[in-house]
Amino acid sequence: MQDAYKELMFRSFKDAMDIVADYNEWAGDAFDEQVPVPPQAVPQVAMALYQSRIRERVGNGSLDFPEFDGRMYE
Repeated sequence: MQDAYKELMFRSFKDAMDIVADYNEWAGDAFDEQVPVPPQAVPQVAMALYQSRIRERVGNGSLDFPEFDGRMYE
């Protein structure tokens, strides 16, 4: 593909469909009560993957996360 962003979006959608299918298969085997991820959730999973991949690419593979200082639990 010519457009790298378009390619990342298509790749993210394909991966999201695979993730949801794998999770639903695993959850069906692991739990007595089946509560599968609905197909309507695939675009949300795909967007999360796409955004993280864009951030990774823009950051040249060096994503920085702030240090956890425990203030959340004070």
